[in-house]
Amino acid sequence: MDSEKNITFVEKSYSDNEIFSKLHPLTAKWFKQKFGGFTPSQKAALIPIQHRKNILVSSPTGSGKTLCGFTSILDYLVTLDQKKELEAKVYCVYVSPLKALGND
Repeated sequence: MDSEKNITFVEKSYSDNEIFSKLHPLTAKWFKQKFGGFTPSQKAALIPIQHRKNILVSSPTGSGKTLCGFTSILDYLVTLDQKKELEAKVYCVYVSPLKALGND
């Protein structure tokens, strides 16, 4: 069965306050203390990732793409833990680009 795949571009960029309000308070506090605010790529992608949308973030090295993905995952894990619903299982698989591995 053929299904047509459409690519849409994220047109909305969320404010720091909008994103912080969507994060668990522990995640928001950690992020705010550690990084202060969100980069443009994070402002476009964090909320869709939280809504479990498939998303490709394309931006320059050092612009926060990896942290963007991990923040949503960490927030989900913190939320599960606080609700006593965190299980001993795999919740995420992350595949790092080879170029990033050379820099890490």
